[in-house]
Amino acid sequence: MTGGRNMHPAAQARAAALSITRGNPTAEEIAALAAVVSVLVSQEPSAALPSGTELRRGRIRRRRELTGAPLPWKVGRH
Repeated sequence: MTGGRNMHPAAQARAAALSITRGNPTAEEIAALAAVVSVLVSQEPSAALPSGTELRRGRIRRRRELTGAPLPWKVGRH
C-alpha cells in the first residue's frame, strides 16, 4: 500500500470511513466486513424497514399461527 499519499481525495475519504480499533484482523476478514457494510449502505432505507401495515399484518399472522383451529361442537361427546 502507498500509505494514502498518492490516493485521490475521494478515495481517501472512503478509506477512512471504516476503521478497526481492536484486534488483528486478516485481509480476508476486512474484505468481508467491507463487503457487508457496502451492501448495507447501498440498500434503500424503505426496502430495509417494513411499514406499519406490514408490521401489523405480520404480528396478526404470527398470533393466528399460535392459536389452534376451532374445534367442532361435539368433540369428546358420545
